[in-house]
Amino acid sequence: MKKMICLLAIALMIGSVAFAAAKITAKDLPGLKGTWTGMLDFGMVGAQAGSTACALEILNDKVPVQAKLTLSNVPDFVASGLGVQAGKNEINLNDGQLTSQGTIFWTGAEKNMFEVSMGGEKKLNATYWFRTIRGSASLKKK
Repeated sequence: MKKMICLLAIALMIGSVAFAAAKITAKDLPGLKGTWTGMLDFGMVGAQAGSTACALEILNDKVPVQAKLTLSNVPDFVASGLGVQAGKNEINLNDGQLTSQGTIFWTGAEKNMFEVSMGGEKKLNATYWFRTIRGSASLKKK
């Protein structure tokens, strides 16, 4: 009985590691289309600067992946670093490419980037870098 429980625990651990390492491929894109919501953390280089509610709407299911990122409440001091308005902002992401690491990667002017990876069932993890501000987000399918 103890051997059976140990074998089951090992199988579950291996399965969870394999699932956590899931890569995004072209066949996954139709399932990613739609709205993902969560919190986006703002960080100045070397410091945490707050967070805001966000929504990532993936608009199509082919490469280049097009999306719209909506930030609900950008604080004044973060907005000035981003070069956007305080409050609600919408950012169009039009050039999403699938990477060999299994992520979707969008680029922008001034070496900006936004990248999403699988974070589990109906979850995406995001990282970004914009000017001197970098951060992350955890998103769930709406």
